[in-house]
Amino acid sequence: MARHPDWFERLDAILDTTRQMPLECFGRQEMKAVFACSERDSIRLLHKFGATKIADALSLPRSSLLAQLGAIQSGMAYSTFLRQRQQVAQHLAVAHAENLARRRRIPGSAEFQAGKSLADLPAGVRLEPGRIVCEFAYPEDFWAMIDSLADIAAQDPDAFEDATLAKDPQ
Repeated sequence: MARHPDWFERLDAILDTTRQMPLECFGRQEMKAVFACSERDSIRLLHKFGATKIADALSLPRSSLLAQLGAIQSGMAYSTFLRQRQQVAQHLAVAHAENLARRRRIPGSAEFQAGKSLADLPAGVRLEPGRIVCEFAYPEDFWAMIDSLADIAAQDPDAFEDATLAKDPQ
């Protein structure tokens, strides 16, 4: 898998900044500021985007830079980058939910599903202060309810505790 440039993460902001800048041509300092990179990298970027040498300095027309950045944004490499970033975020969310679930006394089910909350309680399960009410027709329904409840309680322990804690009369 090829490594993507560091500035791919900031491509939208780079495009916005480039559009808003009143300059017609970009040089080393402008590239350094827009791409938030080193002087050496700004020169590399100027060469990459086809800058020409004018009066002993590299210069790149803003319109050319915008066209090339737009092409990159709609290209396959950038869409692959975004998809990989989304997959990593999803894996991290699942790992975080599983980590939270492991810390609880109720381990959750073998078919653990991340992203569950109290709103996802199965029909027939009610949480009341000091009570958990399960209404079911068959014993296997009860076990499925308990399994789902364990997953939800492990992922959203604060909400579960708030819903089941007996309220002190005042």
